[in-house]
Amino acid sequence: MALSTLAQLAEQSKQLTSHIGGLQVPQIKRGIDQIESQSRKLAAKASKPTDGTDNKGQFFLAKGGIDANVMNTTLNSINLKSTFEPFQPIHDTDTESFLRHQHEQIIINTIDESRRETVMDFDSNFETSLNYDWERTKKRIFEELGQHQGRLAPSVATLAWPSLKAYGAYTPGFAQSTASLDVIFSKLKPYYRVVHDLCGARLQGSAFPLANSFVEASKLAHKDQPNSKIQETWDLLTSVLGEQELRNGRFQSIALKERVYANAYLMSPYRSPAAALLRDRLIKGSKNFLEKQFMAHINASVKENPAEANLGGVPSLLNTIRAFVQLKYLRYGSWSQPNLEIVNGQAVWAQIYYLFRTGHVQDALQFARDNELNLNPADRSFVMYLNAYWQSEDRTLPSTLQDRLRTDFNNRIRYSSDTVDPYKLTLFKIIGQCELTKRTTPVIGAVEDFIWLHLSLIREPRDNAAAAHEKYELADFQALVLKYGPAHFNPNGNNPLQYFQVLVHSQQFERAIYYLYSFKAYALETVHMAIALTYYGLLRIPSVHRVADPNPFSTTIDAQGHEVSHFNFTHLIHYQARIIAERYPTEALSYLYQICLNTDLTPAINQEQIGLCHSYIQELVLQAKDYSSLLGSTAHGIKTPGVIEKYLPLIKIANSGQFVKDITVAAAKSKAKEGRVEDAIQLYSIAESYNQVVELLNRQLAEFVSNPGLASTGEAGVNIPAIRQLINEYKSNPKVSQQIMPNNLTTCDILLKLVEFTERYDRAKYDAAIATIEELGLIPLEADMGQIAKKAGEFQALDECVARNLPDVLLKTMDSLFRQYQIFKNSPYDDAGRRDSITMLKRRARTLMMFAGSIKFRMPADTYAQLNRLDVMIVA
Repeated sequence: MALSTLAQLAEQSKQLTSHIGGLQVPQIKRGIDQIESQSRKLAAKASKPTDGTDNKGQFFLAKGGIDANVMNTTLNSINLKSTFEPFQPIHDTDTESFLRHQHEQIIINTIDESRRETVMDFDSNFETSLNYDWERTKKRIFEELGQHQGRLAPSVATLAWPSLKAYGAYTPGFAQSTASLDVIFSKLKPYYRVVHDLCGARLQGSAFPLANSFVEASKLAHKDQPNSKIQETWDLLTSVLGEQELRNGRFQSIALKERVYANAYLMSPYRSPAAALLRDRLIKGSKNFLEKQFMAHINASVKENPAEANLGGVPSLLNTIRAFVQLKYLRYGSWSQPNLEIVNGQAVWAQIYYLFRTGHVQDALQFARDNELNLNPADRSFVMYLNAYWQSEDRTLPSTLQDRLRTDFNNRIRYSSDTVDPYKLTLFKIIGQCELTKRTTPVIGAVEDFIWLHLSLIREPRDNAAAAHEKYELADFQALVLKYGPAHFNPNGNNPLQYFQVLVHSQQFERAIYYLYSFKAYALETVHMAIALTYYGLLRIPSVHRVADPNPFSTTIDAQGHEVSHFNFTHLIHYQARIIAERYPTEALSYLYQICLNTDLTPAINQEQIGLCHSYIQELVLQAKDYSSLLGSTAHGIKTPGVIEKYLPLIKIANSGQFVKDITVAAAKSKAKEGRVEDAIQLYSIAESYNQVVELLNRQLAEFVSNPGLASTGEAGVNIPAIRQLINEYKSNPKVSQQIMPNNLTTCDILLKLVEFTERYDRAKYDAAIATIEELGLIPLEADMGQIAKKAGEFQALDECVARNLPDVLLKTMDSLFRQYQIFKNSPYDDAGRRDSITMLKRRARTLMMFAGSIKFRMPADTYAQLNRLDVMIVA
């Protein structure tokens, strides 16, 4: 393919990320070494014979008029084994010319004129194919980055990660084009304070009421635009998680510790007693929320309609429930629902049900006892059933009572549902788990009622004794929720928190976070709800081989055949941190620390999570560039720790030495590979890796000697005065100098002298330049053959930073001799001093040429030719 086409493709690739250029997204770049390594692999692969031809490829080429067999023979004749073995050192940085030269040489040496036309046709068709594949790939990349404008169905596990631009509308009410980072952070700040406090509590090993703290944070975050549904959702999570009995933000009698549910939820088999007990506990939390919510609804209804409710002067629980039932069904002294059983002017079954529905089971039992004699004789056994239900820890009746209740239900109630009191039917169904194939009743209207009924019917079995038609487990409810899907619970797509709550009630936490994650307006809530779930151990992350999957949600099947969901919490936190990293690096770090919450799982997952956390911290440090604040600093042998070191236990680093090795040195290496030498030097200095600092300084000095135009105090230049000052400080500090390898310091001294030589040469101070070379003693100018041989031998031991610059130094030295020779040669005075100077210069030129001849194989051929020309002009 033509080089111009490669340039066009490169330019197109740059345009792919032009839309996110303003967000400081780091670019992936390959160095020359990496390109060469990959090229060698490709060359080796190309040189291997193939066993056959891809049929699809043949068909594709045939459509373009290409004979694949002929081309295969031609291409196989190309010998690439020596493609990357240069005949002489390459110092030119003009990679385009180099590639063009290599390309032409390969074609000239391996393809004869009879094949040229075929190759040109192949190039043309291949270019067309490549452009087509490029456009297809570009489209796929856009979709994976979240640029696709359509919304995928939340139940389909193919939702791509959002691009960083997706966070423009980070919170409700902010347009993508106008939301600034400061505005985003103003919404984030209350939540961040909680995350910061969480980090402090984790360091101290103390319990922290995270969900309750987020409740208060959400109120502050949305004080300008209150959102009752967000508050309601946080209250639900608080109840499900079991954060109870708090006073002034602290647990009282029962404190929930970090990862309290992790063992039962993440590590225990689904059918294990621990897992079943946890499901029961979480169901109670959900029901408790729904019952308190409904009680609040009753109180509000009665308060808003005092005349119709006719509460009376004593607002007790029983009177409030009675007033609510009257408000609902009593109209002008008549009951609007004909099926209600009215005893002494009260809808007894309705009142028992609403006491039950609001979580006041004991009050419902007492009310039933008080009215037992007023019930129909056939219904009086209900008091016994309700009492047994109340006494049972798992709300399961003894088998004898269970059978009796179901018989009673089947004989009197089940087939009379059109005439029986609907509240009585519902109570019998819940207490006795009756007619489980029909899990609804006439009294169930709102979504919350539907959820509460199903949660009330669920019994997590301790054995498999019950028949299939007599069981209703959480898994059954989960399947029903998924069957209905978001189209049922959020039909208009404008209330995603409704379906999110249903998923939380059904303990599908990973699906809940995944669903909310698809609505960018709730990105703030998604991140912090995921943190809350992860903190208590209720969010599964992918296993090791799935963690890099671009899709954040995935499912697997466990050993017991149960489907297990996973959500990529790590990547979610990473994206959150990247948004604010450059402006608010300390705050972003507080989020990254939470990744290592997931290090109590399998050893492989634990190590991967630690590694990801450390790599993201390294990335953040490099992005923020505030190295001294984040990593600390070292001055005069005194180390000042950075902000990260305080939180080392949270990222599973045992001591600061390991921290330096894992984070700071890794960051320095990364910057060095990118060619950001100034940053790398600063990072190595923070890590007190002074030997590496000197190695980098040597590289900078070598670059300056090769190209004096790099002299600058800017980021892209070489600050020679600063290097000299730093090296002098290192040498004067024994604690520092003893950590530096002697040969590196020697190399640095040589390079500094070569810098001095180069500066004098560039200022046309040729006499001073020659004096510097003599003082350095690197190149013999006045020596016999023995001394020349010795210097040539010493050359073999020189550091590469010096050796690769020696040909250029030799050329400048010879040119300095020639310039001096011209001055004396053109002088009008013919005295003994002039003649002696000319003789000395000729002698030095010959000595230099003999030395150059001794190391000729280490120099480019054109350099030796130039030396030879100058020598001839001097000696002639």
